[in-house]
Amino acid sequence: MSVPSNIAVIGAGIVGLSAALWLQRLGLSVTLIDRDEPGHGTSFGNAGVFADYARIPFANYGQLRQIPGMLLDRQSPLSLQTRYLPALLPYGWHFFRACSPRRVSAGCEALTWLQRTAVADDEVLLGETGAAELVRRSGAIALVGTAEGLAAATAGHFRQREALGARVQLLSAAEVAQLEPGLAPFYAGGVLYPNTRFTVSPIGISRRYAAHFAANGGRLLRDEVQQILDGVDGCEVHTASGHHRFDRVVVCAGVEGARLARQLGLRIPLASERGYHLMLEGNGPGVSRPVVWLDKATFLTPMEDGLRVAGTAEFAAPDAPPDPGRTAVMLGNAARMLGRTPRVASSWVGSRPSTPDSLPLIGPVPGHPRFVLAFGHGHLGLTLSSVTGRLVAESILGTQDPAALAPFSPARFGSGAGSYPRFDTGEKQS
Repeated sequence: MSVPSNIAVIGAGIVGLSAALWLQRLGLSVTLIDRDEPGHGTSFGNAGVFADYARIPFANYGQLRQIPGMLLDRQSPLSLQTRYLPALLPYGWHFFRACSPRRVSAGCEALTWLQRTAVADDEVLLGETGAAELVRRSGAIALVGTAEGLAAATAGHFRQREALGARVQLLSAAEVAQLEPGLAPFYAGGVLYPNTRFTVSPIGISRRYAAHFAANGGRLLRDEVQQILDGVDGCEVHTASGHHRFDRVVVCAGVEGARLARQLGLRIPLASERGYHLMLEGNGPGVSRPVVWLDKATFLTPMEDGLRVAGTAEFAAPDAPPDPGRTAVMLGNAARMLGRTPRVASSWVGSRPSTPDSLPLIGPVPGHPRFVLAFGHGHLGLTLSSVTGRLVAESILGTQDPAALAPFSPARFGSGAGSYPRFDTGEKQS
């Protein structure tokens, strides 16, 4: 294929913005397409944490054994809207397959490989766009409610993350109280991840990235992508307002990415894993850094406009009505963590694009190498956005070793219906 010069990036979340900026840095003409304003999808509502400690896939036999009990417990951080179950079956099949020790080990290696340059790649984009001032470097704290749970976590994933390269500092209950006196004593102890960064404004980073992209000649197209086609002379993108032709197309469209990939013959077992957040009112005692209660998967993160409560994993269609029970559970957890009942200023729900093996999709579509996928980051969109953008740009220019991206290949689940049992998902086929 000839050297590309005219690139479309579909999806203006943090991953799409990062890919657009890296492509632009390499001298390519880039059009960024999204029906919403940049950063207003799932990237808007995250906990704001650059999770450098995230090096272990969610899919493992230990997690698998806990799922039935968690689904039956209305207070747990995991829930499933029953109408979404048929669409979730392909994901569940591949989740089960990903739980084998061999695949978990390979997943740890792949995530650690991405984390190896994630911070340096972030610093490039944050520095060039003026977004670095929105990032704090005071670490993050993970807490456990009981002494038994703390012992298990210390011997388990705390030590495992440390072995995979994350910096981990064990904390007693007294040390936690010293670091975060605004917390109620709901914990037995935990860890400090001293190298973890967070942002006080996820949407602010997206806006800085978009402004820099536009100021340097990038084209922002506010439109809805309806169809993508592999044409004789290039890639065709059909939007609500017209048809466009590009040399290459990068799909960074989150949950919508699976629909677009299906138009090229690739069926991806992607799940819509919804997260919620609450913004709290008032200026009472809070926290100075992100704090997560691991038992409840609830984050407290200080933001520019207040304290954000984030968490939960709800498998549901992206357009399903929010479940007030999820926000009530989160608010109850926040009240336990803060020792007071806070008032809610606003709430939000959005769909994370989650793969069964916890690894993002990064690479060309089988049989259609002019189309590159870059989505499926699950809980790690912010964390892995910059490194993903760089890898995409280098892949398109042919300077990235394809073998290095093999763990993230869109072809790893199989390109057709024969790769896993055919389920009736209830989805409309394109």
